[in-house]
Order: sequence, then C-alpha cells, then structure tokens
Amino acid sequence: MNDISRWVQAEVDLSLAQTIAQAIEIPELIAKLLILRGINTPDEALDFIEPKLANLNDPAKFMDMDTATARIVKAVQKKQLVCVFGDYDADGLTATTILADFLEASGADVTTFIPDRMTEGYGLQPDRVRSLAQLGIKLIITVDCGIRAHEAVQVASELGVDVIIVDHHVPDPTLPAAVAIVDPHRADCSFPFADLCAAGLAFYLIGSLRREFYRLGIINDVDLRPFLDLVAVGTIADMVPLNGDNRVFAVHGLRRLNQDTRPGLAALKAVAGIAAKNIDARAVAFSLAPRLNATGRLGDPKAALDLLRAKDALQARTHAEILQKDNDERRIIAQKVTDEAMAHVYAQGKNLKRIIIAVGQGWHQGVIGIAAAKLVNAFNKPSIVIGLEDGIGKGSCRSVKGFDIGQAIKSAEPFLVRFGGHPMAAGLTVEEAQIPNLINYLEELAEATIDSDIIAPSIDVDAWLNLKEVTPELFRHIERLQPFGMGNPEPVLAVSKVTVTNARIVGKGKRHVQIEVCDGDTRVKGIWFDQAHLAPTIGDLVDVAFNISLDDRTGDAKMKIIDVRQAT
Repeated sequence: MNDISRWVQAEVDLSLAQTIAQAIEIPELIAKLLILRGINTPDEALDFIEPKLANLNDPAKFMDMDTATARIVKAVQKKQLVCVFGDYDADGLTATTILADFLEASGADVTTFIPDRMTEGYGLQPDRVRSLAQLGIKLIITVDCGIRAHEAVQVASELGVDVIIVDHHVPDPTLPAAVAIVDPHRADCSFPFADLCAAGLAFYLIGSLRREFYRLGIINDVDLRPFLDLVAVGTIADMVPLNGDNRVFAVHGLRRLNQDTRPGLAALKAVAGIAAKNIDARAVAFSLAPRLNATGRLGDPKAALDLLRAKDALQARTHAEILQKDNDERRIIAQKVTDEAMAHVYAQGKNLKRIIIAVGQGWHQGVIGIAAAKLVNAFNKPSIVIGLEDGIGKGSCRSVKGFDIGQAIKSAEPFLVRFGGHPMAAGLTVEEAQIPNLINYLEELAEATIDSDIIAPSIDVDAWLNLKEVTPELFRHIERLQPFGMGNPEPVLAVSKVTVTNARIVGKGKRHVQIEVCDGDTRVKGIWFDQAHLAPTIGDLVDVAFNISLDDRTGDAKMKIIDVRQAT
C-alpha cells in the first residue's frame, strides 16, 4: 500500500450544494462536484451539464476582431493571395485547417504553411516572410504563433505584406506592429473568456467572417458546426481548461467527431484502433493528438495538415498511415530520451533540487516535451529537458500546479536566446555556454519560491462516500460532467475503512492488481494499474481513492483505483 501521498479533502459550501441540487434536480453529490469546478449558481450548473452553442460569446468582443475581419474581406474581394501560417502541434494544425478550409470555401485565394520544427523552428521567421512575399502573398494570418514575431512582422511591412496575428500565447508589453492582433491575453482585450486555444480562436474568427461575408453577399449563410470536431481536437490536445467556452466546444465537437463526417479524423481513428469506440476526451488526448503531433515532432508536419484537409477516405487513409508510422518512431525516440533523462535525475540521488533540469547531447527536440512531462509525473516537480546540438540547447518545460514555469523562464531572459510559454508549459533556446548559469538561476528561484506543499505528493479527494453509494446510477450522473480534462478533472472519490476481500496480481508482466473490497454486504471490485508492488493483503482495513467506472461485461460499478492506504 501507499502511505506517502497526502489525501486532501476538498471543502464545499453544503448550503450552496443543496440549493443547486434542489433547483435543477440533481444529486447533492453532483452539485458538490460542480461547486468544486467553479460553479456557483443553478443557472451555471445547468449550463455546465447542458452546454449550448448559443452560450458562446460574440466574436465582436475581441479586440481587433473587426479590423482582422475587414482586412480578410478586402483580400477576398481583391483576390489577394492569403497564407494561413500555423504551428506544427495538434492545436496549430486544427486551427490552420479551420481557417484555411473556411476561406477556401468562401472563394478566397488561400494557401497554408506549417514550419518544420527541425529546420525552421517555431513561429513566423523573417526569412520565411521574404519567401512568402516572393510567392505573391499579400496577407499572412498566423494561428497559434506570431505574438512575439516583432522582426518578422516588421519585415513583412517593409515588403508590403500585411500580417494578422491570431494567437493565444501571452504577449510581451509591446505588441508586434501587425494589422490586427486577436489574442484574448492582450491587456486591452475585454473578451470574457481568455483560456481559448488557437482552434477556438480560429472558430471565433470564421464566425466573424461568416457574418460579414453574408452581409456583403460574398457567401450564402454557412453552417459552422462541421468545424467543431476540429475545435474539440485542438482544445483537448492543447490542454486548455475544459470549462466556459471550451466546454461548449469540447462537448459539441466530440459529438461531431463521433459522427465520422471528416475523412481525415475518421482515418486517424481507424489507424489508432478506436474507430468503433465512442470517442471521449481521453481518446483525443492519448490516441488522436499524439498521432497528429508525431510528424511535427520528427520534422515536416505536412502529412498531418494534409490528413485534416483530406476530401476523401482514400486520400485520408494514405496520410493517416504516414502519421501512424511516424508515431511508432516517435515512441521509440521518446522512450530513449526519457530513459536517459530519468538516469540523469537518479544520478543526483539525494541532491535533487526543487526543479529538475536534465541536459543531454543529441536529445531529439521533438520529444523533449514528452520526457519533461514524464519527469513531472515521476517526481511531482517542475521539469526542464534540454537537448544539445551544435552548441545550442532547445528546452521544453513542464510544471506543477502552483509554479508558473512560463513566468520563471521569462525571468531568465538574460540567459536565453528565445523563450515563450504558459504557467504549465514553456519552451526555450539557450547557448550551451549559458546552461550552467541558467541552471543555477532557476534552481535558486525554485528554492526561494516553491513551497514544500506544492511538490509533496498529494491526492485531491472530491468526495468521500459509503461503499454502497458506488453504483451504476452514480456513474451515469458523473458521466454528465464529461468531458474531463484540464479545469474539469475526473472526480476523485474515496471510501474509508473497507476490508480487502481479494487482491490478485494480473495483466501482462504482472504489473497490475485487481482488488475487491467490502463494507457489510456491499462488495465493489477495482483495478490498480502499474501498482502490483503495492498490493494490499486480504483482510486489510483500507481507504481507497478512485475514479468510478462501469464493468463492460456485468454493468456493475467498479473502481479505477488511484491510491490505497491503511485506514485512518
């Protein structure tokens, strides 16, 4: 059993829970879970359980949305060549597809470009602007990048090329001199929901364009709902909070995704082996998104964009098979880098700092983010993995709740060539000679600012139950809170002082333990993955933390066990 992690009981206003439960006729437990997810009124609770497209905000609330729309209208009317310039991850790819497909369907002369991570790197670069200008591009629309592309935007201006930036990354105090910048994190932007990804921003942009195109007679009214599958994939893949507008996008987009109307995503589901299953957020995050990301991690992301924009099943299948092959290769490379990074950490023994920084020669920059995430999972500390090549280090950073890694990296600017990121993830470029200085600075910063509680292993328990409450009916109520993800975690439930009646090691490699517990006449089974070495003994009195699920064969409620400890 595990007696290391702290179990933290969430505090809930019981009076508010009762009010919400009675007002919209839901179990009090579900009302408690909603309150823990920031819901404070019956109306908010109803909107969360039944999110409606009509609840999305008006695109006009974005700063510069009117200017961006007007400039794109001008490009369409004057038949100017437009380039949608995206990013090589799943969010950037879906956002590029949304905007390019809509513009193409509206009669625009549009092309797309996604940079090669290995040869060009992230974002809009001055040399790329020059080459696009030579092709006759008159308008560049960046999606999921551009907010720090000051030099590239200046070069574009000098060449007579306008730039519209559509980005969700936090900007510098001084913005690039673009024609329009649609970014909810702008200090002067009053859009009510700031936690959008690029795909969500692209959807809002085409919403604004549809309204203006229709007013001007450029198009007949167009149904934008078919784009929601792409918005959902980008939203879930980019790990933005699944509440507010993002919850609306995710719920309706997953429904669309399960209809298999887009050839590219249908083919991707097929090669991932999930074509016949109901696609949920977990399937997107762990099956579809990694395959979309794979080609960009290894080099040219063109196959992924071609897949999303494919018009027929045969074409889509060809591209999906390329992504599957790249994903298999990505797994091998990622495992090698992760193993070496882990060895680097273990070599430090008891000298492990409050931030983990692993540096390796030749570590593939396309997979260092995966390695950093696995270090966080293993040690519960902010982690940075830096791959060195030709005297330059490319680093990927991942964090834990309570430590803003993006701000930390920004504060280390004197040691860096380039940087950017969010509170939970960031990227950096550093000269090899500066790495010791960077490490010393970040370790001192972490030591001064990271409280011990932040990095101590802990489990946030949403609610304690009696074992008899673990039922299929409870599972069905909790399913109404799907999709789960950032900002809406799958509820963690717990039962106390239950008796272990069975504990059996199972699975390939004997890595898992199947457990049955009882309390009086009530018995519930569960599975604890990868924890065979912590298996309890029959007769033990224990507490169990778990997610609730259903047994596919019997229909009984069961536990996906998170932790087991001696009863307290």
